[in-house]
Formats: sequence, C-alpha cells, structure tokens
Amino acid sequence: MNKIQNYIYILLAILIIISVLIYRYSSILKKYLNDMTLASEQVSKGDYFVNIQNNYSGDLGKLSKNFNMMIEKIRINIQDLEDKNIKLNTILKNISSGIIAIDSEEKILLMNPVAKELFGYYKDDFEGIKYYRVIKNKFFLENIKALISTTDSKEVDIEDSSGNCYKIKVDPIKLEDEETMVIRCLINIEDVTEKVKLEKIRSEFVVNVTHELKTPLTSINGFVETLKNNDSIDKDTRDRFLGIIEEESNRLRRLIDDILMLSFIENNKGKIDKDIDIIDTFKDVYDVTYKLAEKKKQSYSYYFNNNKVLIKANKDHIKQLFLNLIDNAIKYTPEYGKIYVEIIDRQDSVFINVKDNGIGIPKEDIPRIFERFYRVDKARSKKIGGTGLGLAIVKHIVISLGGTISVNSTLNQGTEFSVKLPK
Repeated sequence: MNKIQNYIYILLAILIIISVLIYRYSSILKKYLNDMTLASEQVSKGDYFVNIQNNYSGDLGKLSKNFNMMIEKIRINIQDLEDKNIKLNTILKNISSGIIAIDSEEKILLMNPVAKELFGYYKDDFEGIKYYRVIKNKFFLENIKALISTTDSKEVDIEDSSGNCYKIKVDPIKLEDEETMVIRCLINIEDVTEKVKLEKIRSEFVVNVTHELKTPLTSINGFVETLKNNDSIDKDTRDRFLGIIEEESNRLRRLIDDILMLSFIENNKGKIDKDIDIIDTFKDVYDVTYKLAEKKKQSYSYYFNNNKVLIKANKDHIKQLFLNLIDNAIKYTPEYGKIYVEIIDRQDSVFINVKDNGIGIPKEDIPRIFERFYRVDKARSKKIGGTGLGLAIVKHIVISLGGTISVNSTLNQGTEFSVKLPK
C-alpha cells in the first residue's frame, strides 16, 4: 500500500512539474506571439525600425533574430528604393525634354513636369491612366499614337500650327533579362524650335554672305579682266574702272569687318567687361561722325544729363553701337537735315536715343530691320555703302549687355532708335 501511495505522490509531483513547465512555456510563447503580433502590426503600418527584444533562447531566439534581420533588410531596401526614387524624380524634373513611359496596356508608368506642361495635364494622378486620357494636346496625341506601335526605336520631327518644332523619339522598353519581351515604350519629346530657328538663320546667313561676297568679287574680276585684255583703253576709262574696283574692294573690306565684329560679339557673350565712361566714348565717335554730317550740311547736336556715366562694357562695342546708329542717321537723312543724340543717366540704367528727320522706315519693314542683311531699300543701301549688318551688330551688342533696343519711325518724317543699358 505504501508503495502505491509513493508512486501516486511521485506521479502527482511529475504532473505538477510538467504543468508548471507547460504554463511557463505557454506564458513565454504567449508573450512572444504578442511581441510578434505587435511588431508585425507596426511593420504593416510602415514602421520598419521595430525590433523584437531577443530575450529568448532556442528556436524562439533564432526566430526573433531572423525576424529582426529580415525587418532591417526590408528597411534598408525601402530606404534604398526611396533614395533612388528621389534621385529619379529629381533627374526627371530637371530634364529639359518631355519624358513619358507607357506600359503594354497603354497606361502611363511615369511622366515628368515638362511632358505634363506639353500635354496640358497639370494633375499628379497620371500613373495607371491610359495615355490618351492624359494627353490633352491633340497635336501630340495624334503623333504619339502613330509612333508607339513600333517595336524598334523611331524618331520624327514635327511642327505645330504656331511654328514650334519638336523632335519625338520613341524607344521600346525591354526587360533586362528578357530582351525579346517588350513592356512598351519610352517617349522623349524635345523642343527644338530655337535650334531649328538658329539653323535656319545660319543657313540664310551663309547664303546671304555668299551672295554679298559674290557680287563685288564678280564686279572686280570683270573689270580686272577688261583692263588686262584691253591695252587700248584710254586713261579716263581705266581710272573709272580702277575707281569701281577700289569701291568694290572697300565694300568687301567693310563686309568682312562687320562679319568678324558680329562673330566676335556672339562668341564673347557673358564675358566680364570693364567700367567705361559712355560719354567719353560717344565724344570719340562724335569727332569722327561730325565730318560726315558736315559734308551734308546737317545739324548734328547732342545732350547729356550727366558729364560722366560709367557702365560695364567693351569700349569697342559701345563705339560700334554709336557709329552704326549715327552713321545710319547721317546716311538716310538728306542735306540740311537734323541729327540728335541724347544720353540720359538714370539710377540703374543708361538711355541712348539717336534721332533724325530723314526718310524714315516703312511700318511693315520695322520688325525686320535688325535681321542680318535685311535692307529696306536694297539699291539705295548698296549705293551708300551699307553692308546690311550694322543694325544686327547693334542688336547683338545691346543683348550681350543685357539691354533692350527699340525703334520708332514715320516714313518721310524721321527715325528714333532708343537703347536701354543696365549700369
């Protein structure tokens, strides 16, 4: 009987110990599950800095350690993705071209601010929307529709009704591992209006220069051949021919000088200039041009509201500005006419006004007078020695100094050029 009782006691003791161990383990497990639940809830809310306190041993300790390592890797990957996303958005925002990516379902993957501006879409909810619902500009929509079906790179140059020119390039988007699998395409829209205009100006300039050089050279060659092949030409005729050759040679020299001046100004934009006295510079020009006005018996006067006006500029450029404006006024004003130059010093700017009561400029020609080689009266301009580059040089000088120039003219009454230069 005693043995049975002892066995019962031992069994009860074992059961109690087992119960205590089970209770303790279940408490630890419950606390672990509670910690795991709280941690997973924090992660689901986007908090990747959560950690399970690793006070556990055995498999639970390993599981806690693995969980913490997994969350840390996720946090690092997310931070890396966010960093790359910020860099990508910054790059896209600062690209001067319009960029848009479209997937295989014709939905937008990404679009930069330039593209949004071009398409007339000013919202941020473009991702996942069909591209033809986002592109409000019909001109771009029609051209993009025609291009995106391609599986190869393609580009096209287009011009809208306003004269703006664009280059649209479409490249297929392929998976890195599966080059044969095309997601869809990346569209790059570049505004090339200025480039096209410059190319047109350059082309016209070459044609005009060739024409302007060819005319006097043809004349010179013709008279030289005549003089070489005709020994019987009398002295008066020979002198007349030589005078024409000299005149055409001088015209060539003036043309080359003006082309070089224009090229120098364009290639030295943004160069830091020195302080110069604009009044002294004008007086140098006045001494030269006064004799030209005197020959035509013209009244040539000036006015300054300050005896010394300093501006940052290239002195030769300012001289050229005065020379071209005043020389034009003298040339296109008849005898006994009036030439008047005014230099007004203000707080932040200097105003230069060159006035005459000459032949004036027709209203329809005023918008084009600053173009290279543009002449209102071609026959008259060539007769008085004009190269057609004077006002183009003046405009480029003014622009290079951050100033503005305007003209007010009435036919047969006179012309006034007004220049504003920052001090």
